[in-house]
Amino acid sequence: MVCKISPTFSKVSNIGDTLLTSELETNLKSYLDWAFLEVGGWFNVEIPTSGAWGGTFDNLRLVDDPSYTLGQVWEGARKDWVWETGMSYTGGNPISISGVYVNSTLYGTGDATYAHHYNYPLGRVVFDTPVATGSTVQLEHSYRNVQTYVADQAPWWDELQYNSFRVDDQTFSQVSSGNWSILSNHRVQMPAVVIESVPRRTFRAYQLGDDSQFVTQDVLFHIVAESRWWRNQLVDIVSLQKDKTIMLYNTNKIIENNVFPLDYRGMLVNSTGNYYNFINDPQYQFTSSRIINMGITEMDSYNQRLQEGTVRASFEVILS
Repeated sequence: MVCKISPTFSKVSNIGDTLLTSELETNLKSYLDWAFLEVGGWFNVEIPTSGAWGGTFDNLRLVDDPSYTLGQVWEGARKDWVWETGMSYTGGNPISISGVYVNSTLYGTGDATYAHHYNYPLGRVVFDTPVATGSTVQLEHSYRNVQTYVADQAPWWDELQYNSFRVDDQTFSQVSSGNWSILSNHRVQMPAVVIESVPRRTFRAYQLGDDSQFVTQDVLFHIVAESRWWRNQLVDIVSLQKDKTIMLYNTNKIIENNVFPLDYRGMLVNSTGNYYNFINDPQYQFTSSRIINMGITEMDSYNQRLQEGTVRASFEVILS
C-alpha cells in the first residue's frame, strides 16, 4: 500500500470558506432561535399591549442614532423581533408585521408618505425620511423571549440592559436617556444565551484508508438572566439536550446562493431562509452533530438582578 502524499491542505479548499468552529457557532444560534420558537418562545405585541406596571409595548420610542437623521429611527422596548414562520407550536403564531402605524394610520413599507424598513435583530423601524418627532408610532410585532448571541460576533455582549420590560419607565419615551440610552446594537436584553466555542478539541480516526475524523469540539453556553427562574429554566433547557443529534447547514452554500433571510439592514428578504428549511434541503446540509457530553460548570447569583449560569457541551462531528 502506497501512502498518497499531497502538498495541499486536507479538508480545506478555499481560505475564505467558513470552517468547523464558525459553522458550529452559527448553526447553534440558528438552532436555538428556531427551537425556542418551537416551544412558544415569543411574545405577541398587539395594539394595545400594556406593560405589567403600565406603559405599552406597541408604542415605539424615538432614537437619536448618529447614523440617521432624528425622526428616522423608532424602536420597541424589546429587540430581536421574530421573522420566522412555519413553526409546529400549537399555542398560536408570531405576528407577521404588516405595516407601521403613524398617528393611528397604517403604512406599508412601500408607502410614498412613510416608506420604511424593519431591522428585526435591533427591533427597529427605520423610515426613509424623518417622521415628526412628536408623532405616535406603533407596531404590531412579536419579540423573542430569549435572545441568543455568538460571542465572537458580539464582543460587547456584557453590555447588559436591565428592566427592558419596564415600558412604564419615563425614560423609555425620552431620547438618549436612562435605561435605553445605549443604542440597541450595543445592548443585550435578558434572558440571553451567548454561544462560545472554546479551545478544547479532540480527534480520533473514523475509518481505515483515509483521513476522516471524529472531531469533538467543546462549546460554552453562557446564560444571563434577571431572575433565578429564567436562569434555571435556560440552564435546564440547554443541558437536557445531551445525546441529541442536530443537523448543521452549510453557510458557504448559503453565501454562494445568496439566500440569507435578512439583508444588511436587518430587513427580511427571504422568508424561507430559516434553520428548519436549510437543514431539510439536501443542497444546504453540511453534516450532523451529536451532543456527546453536557455539564453545568457555573451557577452564580451576584445579586437579585443578575443570575448567571454556564453549560459546557461537547459536539461530535464527522469530517472527511
